[in-house]
Amino acid sequence: MFSLNYEIDDVFKINEKEYKANGTFDNILRIIDMLQESRLTKAYKYLLGLKMFFGDKTDLVALEPLSQEEVFHEVYHNYVEKQEEAIEYDLQGNPIEKNEGNKKQDYSLKHDAPYIYVSFVQAYKIDLIEEQGKLHWFKFQALLEGLPEDTKFRQVISYRTWKPSKGDTPKHKEQMRKLQKLYRLPGTENDIAEDEEEVD
Repeated sequence: MFSLNYEIDDVFKINEKEYKANGTFDNILRIIDMLQESRLTKAYKYLLGLKMFFGDKTDLVALEPLSQEEVFHEVYHNYVEKQEEAIEYDLQGNPIEKNEGNKKQDYSLKHDAPYIYVSFVQAYKIDLIEEQGKLHWFKFQALLEGLPEDTKFRQVISYRTWKPSKGDTPKHKEQMRKLQKLYRLPGTENDIAEDEEEVD
């Protein structure tokens, strides 16, 4: 969990031994991608996940499958699913809005990677490619959430979440729908905003 009070601690105590995990943002993103690979069995995903977190030579890979699953979930939960109690994350590492029904997803860490990359350069002068293996996942997420509105990533989200309002010209509506279509996420073909009935 990200905190300004303490240093980031990637050490986990498992079976009375301490293990240091690789908590860099690029490693977490690779683990998230790996979990989406349909050709891998769950058991192999947990084994591979432990290797990605702790290295190939760790004795954790010799644990029984059920123990591997338990350890993997504990570590994964620390990084991806429990940044704060109020926030939950899907298997892609994206935040899930609570109590909002079927709210459409605003962004994807995978498909929006080019926009995230250029926005970090825009806002922070940070080259995420050069930061691979160095920038921690918690720092990455904090910086991502804090991106200014004038960055490419935030602009793309604003297109996706735009809804027509009273006073919008037909030209503006047409332009925004074209932008929504251009920047829509895969699997959201029907999420183009339609005119809502105006209520006085």
